Amino acid sequence: MKKQNLQKMIAAAMLAALCCIATLLLQIPIPLASGGYINLGDCIVLLSGWFLGPVYGCAAAAIGSFLADIFTGFLAYAPATLLIKAGMAVLAFALYRSMEQAWKKPLLARLLSALLCELLMAGGYFLYEYLLLGNGIAAAAGIPWNLLQGAAAVLLAVPLSQKLGKISNIRKWTETAEK
Repeated sequence: MKKQNLQKMIAAAMLAALCCIATLLLQIPIPLASGGYINLGDCIVLLSGWFLGPVYGCAAAAIGSFLADIFTGFLAYAPATLLIKAGMAVLAFALYRSMEQAWKKPLLARLLSALLCELLMAGGYFLYEYLLLGNGIAAAAGIPWNLLQGAAAVLLAVPLSQKLGKISNIRKWTETAEK
């Protein structure tokens, strides 16, 4: 196994753990919705996608978020979380890469990719709750709260990514993320 792949695998494991911890650490219950909570895990989901790419970033985001649902007793949401967070990390990577290459403005590319990923999150949970869990009006009531969680993630992840991107090892992961 190449040294770079091993480092990215270790980084993915650490980010999965950090994603789980960030989700568990601060939980603000969502009133009038399906019993969910606002958390900071999406910040790590975005960072995972941007820095580790579609494979390792997807694994870190999906596993960390999935485990947080398991640990908090939200077993009904765990399958949706696994897919939604995996999709967010892949989308964050793909959008960031394409926009950054086209515009040469990494900050704007991260901001827009983060916003679109958080829309995916809010829409994904709405569809899951409405179609598969049959929560009806509660599914719609959760949308603003999911968007609030997404806004917090964007406000944290974008500036944090600018600082972390200056670290040489993280830059190396980002440069090899597509490989």
